[in-house]
This record gives sequence, C-alpha cells and structure tokens, in this order.
Amino acid sequence: METTKTKAIQNKEYMFNFTSGGWNTVWAKTKRSAIAKANEIYTKPDLRPDSKSFRISTEADMKAALSLFH
Repeated sequence: METTKTKAIQNKEYMFNFTSGGWNTVWAKTKRSAIAKANEIYTKPDLRPDSKSFRISTEADMKAALSLFH
C-alpha cells in the first residue's frame, strides 16, 4: 500500500485595508481564513476590513505602507 504525503500549508502574512481607510496585517494559511480572522479581530463599525483588499504581503508592499509613518 502506497502512502500519500500531504503538504502542510504554511501561514502567510496578508495585508488588507479598512473600508474607512488605513491598513493592517494578519497571519493565516489562506485568504479566506485571513478575512475571517480579521473580521473576528476588528469588530468596531469604524474598523471594517475590506474583504476585496486582502493580498499576500510582499516586502515592497510593506515598505511602501510603512513609509507613510515617516
């Protein structure tokens, strides 16, 4: 009998925007779970994650976003 190896899905950092402006990140294995996690964390009406804005964080994205703080 042959065994099948399953590949474990690694956590990735997802960046997203809030509908009212601003951004943040969450760590999750999939985009769907990142959206769910962000919606659990940010429950205030003025901090609604924009589900259309979720993307895997890249070094360039993070650098650009963090440059807004300087």
